[in-house]
This record gives sequence, structure tokens and C-alpha cells, in this order.
Amino acid sequence: MKAAAVLYVKRLDPMCSFYLECFGLEIAETAEDYCVLESDAWTLSLVVVSDVVAATLQASVLPARREGTPVKLAFHVPSIDDLRPAMARLGGQADPGETEWEFRGLRHCDCLDPEGNVVQMTEPLIDRARSAALPR
Repeated sequence: MKAAAVLYVKRLDPMCSFYLECFGLEIAETAEDYCVLESDAWTLSLVVVSDVVAATLQASVLPARREGTPVKLAFHVPSIDDLRPAMARLGGQADPGETEWEFRGLRHCDCLDPEGNVVQMTEPLIDRARSAALPR
């Protein structure tokens, strides 16, 4: 059994592209109003909200940060820094490096998806100077 989450979205295509490319999920199923993404560990369903609800959501070039929710998705990634350009290209935004924190052997950093949802990234905690010297 996998862990699962459902995220209600206004624009399916950019949100699907963001989660696919940034977090290595794969499309399990898709239709006009939803997309189910999966990894070995869990399933993320993106579901388009109704037109009535969508009309209440503000659209902006940079999405308004939605922090007033008791749930935050989190993804383990190989490198937060390597992911920053892809996030920006896909309409998201990683928080600045100085806001990162360390906890339980991981480096943590929040980011925004294209609709402003706060998502947490974690990476293995290793010496950055040493990792910069490693071949890629």
C-alpha cells in the first residue's frame, strides 16, 4: 500500500508538469479533469476544481503563497540546488538558500508550486563543499 495525497488545482497541465519533472513522479492515469501521478512510495492525484471554486482563486504571474493550510506535501530530492532552475522554468519557486534548515540528517527547503502551494523538499545532509567536488 502506498501513501496518497489529493491536491485540488485550477490548471491541470502546468501543475502536472511541475510535479512530474521536479519530483520524478510518473503518470499513472490522466483525463480532462484529473491526473494521477505515482512513485514507488506514493500516489499524488491532481484534481481540477469546479469553475465556481476556480473563480475564487486569484491568478498572478508569481502565485500567492498559500500557507494557511494544515498540510504540506514533502518530497525527497537528490539536490535542492539542482532543482531550482527547473522549478522556476515550470512556474514554481524555491525559497532562498538562507531559509533552508537541517533536521534529522536532512536539509529542508520550502518551495511554491505554480499555484502557490507550499511544498517541502528534503535532501541528504552532506558537506556542500565536498558535494560540489564530486563528479556529476
